[in-house]
Amino acid sequence: MKSKNKKNIQFLKSETFSNIEKLLKIMKYLRDPEIGCAWDKKQSFESIAPYTIEEAYEVVQAIQDKNFEELKSELGDLLLQVVFLSQLANEKHLFNFDDVVLSIKEKLIRRHPHIFDDKNEDNNLKTAEEVKNQWDKIKLEENNDKKLNMSALSRVTKILPSILKSQKIQEEVGKDGFDFKNVEECINKLLEELNEFKEALQHQNEKNLIDEGGDLLFSAINILRKSGISSEEALNQANRKFIKRYTKAEELASNDGVQFKDSPIQEKNNYWIESKKFYS
Repeated sequence: MKSKNKKNIQFLKSETFSNIEKLLKIMKYLRDPEIGCAWDKKQSFESIAPYTIEEAYEVVQAIQDKNFEELKSELGDLLLQVVFLSQLANEKHLFNFDDVVLSIKEKLIRRHPHIFDDKNEDNNLKTAEEVKNQWDKIKLEENNDKKLNMSALSRVTKILPSILKSQKIQEEVGKDGFDFKNVEECINKLLEELNEFKEALQHQNEKNLIDEGGDLLFSAINILRKSGISSEEALNQANRKFIKRYTKAEELASNDGVQFKDSPIQEKNNYWIESKKFYS
């Protein structure tokens, strides 16, 4: 068995294969029923899915940290998920990695007619918004071809994180014309929801508080969405800024020989205000 293994891994030293070809061969090797890895052979679509989500988040984390060496590594981990799932599909005769590459290649060409189609009338698109509108229009046409009576909300991925899902829901129904005219209307709706939340607070009904609190968040996300801002990105930035300021406030207090957590609230606020000079 050992000699057979050595014979099978000679491709790793070969210069005939590209790195991506070697990666595909490694994955196939790890899944080999006879000589593969016990853990890899045990995996399924369902068991790999959580790792795919985790790796995607780690890519985002590396981007937020501006750690590009780490980003390179995390992108490799994310690519592994694509290769692993493609291998599982290949074994079931569903599709293979080449089919995945072909699919995205054709999609990019199809949804960028202003770049790849000389005969396209909209090849003068200049702004990112114009391009996105065209992308959404083509995507909608493709989906309508698949299912004529498909609901707008069926286009929303079910397991998206709540903030991303809210923004996606609003975007999709907006495409069908179910939307506020402008940001001002969105702000008015937020103020309306805020008053309803205040009323729920007076009655201290947990179910109503959760319901009205959800409406409050949904309305706030709608304001950002209508302003062309990603709520996820905005909240991540707010989180990072708060962490930096709070940590700095603790540091400033420590420099004065003060325990921040044991300080009166007014003193905490003073250090907080001071910390904002470092992170505006």
